[in-house]
This record gives sequence, C-alpha cells and structure tokens, in this order.
Amino acid sequence: MENKVAFISGVIGAVISYMFDLVGVAVSILILFMLADYVTGLVAAGINKDLNSRVGLTGFARKMYILVLIGMVYALEFTAGQYVDFDIFGGYIGDGAAFAYIAIEFISIAENGVKMGAPMPPYVKNLLKIVRDKTGLSEEGAK
Repeated sequence: MENKVAFISGVIGAVISYMFDLVGVAVSILILFMLADYVTGLVAAGINKDLNSRVGLTGFARKMYILVLIGMVYALEFTAGQYVDFDIFGGYIGDGAAFAYIAIEFISIAENGVKMGAPMPPYVKNLLKIVRDKTGLSEEGAK
C-alpha cells in the first residue's frame, strides 16, 4: 500500500513539476517534511519515554541517504538529458521521486501524531492501520 501511495504521488509530482516548471522545489518541500517527521518522532519518543539516541541517529542517517539517492536521480537525469533530446529529462523524474518520499514522510508524521496521542480523525487512523498491515510493520516498527 505504501509503495502504491509513493508511486502515485511520484507520478503526480512529476506531472505537476513538468506542468508548472517547478524543478527542484520538491526537494525543498521534502526537506521540510523530513524535518517535521524527525521532530515529531523525537517528541513522540519523549512522550512515550522511548527516546534513544541510536534510533534517532539511524533515522537521521536514513533521511540523509534518501536525499543522496534523490540527488543521484537528478544527476542521472541530467546525464541522460545530455545524450538524449527528450523534454522529460529536465529534473521532473527527480521531482517525482521527491514527491514519492514526501508522501511517505507525511504518513510517518501522522503515525507520530498517533503515538503522541494527538487527536486524529478516525479515517486517518484507519488509513494508517491499512498501511501498517499491508507493509507488515507494527506501529512501533513503522520507522
């Protein structure tokens, strides 16, 4: 389920990036979502008295890896654009990848809200339960 959400978000993000010529904006938005996810994760762990520096460092390292990975998509796209004269190699695929990760970060932020005991509409809780069930992750192992 999470992969489907990420794929659909990525395709929609690439199309929006192409339509409005907003190459690179998605990465800025992704960094904002990553920061929000990291902070809400720390708050949730603090509330649940489950704060662990190793887990925090691992989460930070994963986020840095994602940024490097998306940077490599942009680099590959740039390189492909040098050899092939297609308009799709203008950063739009990299933006699509960034939007896919934005969707994943949003799901994680909502999960952190549930862990904190923040008020959450029932349909959001049900959606998170479906995502956890489909991906085989427990609420605690969602990161």
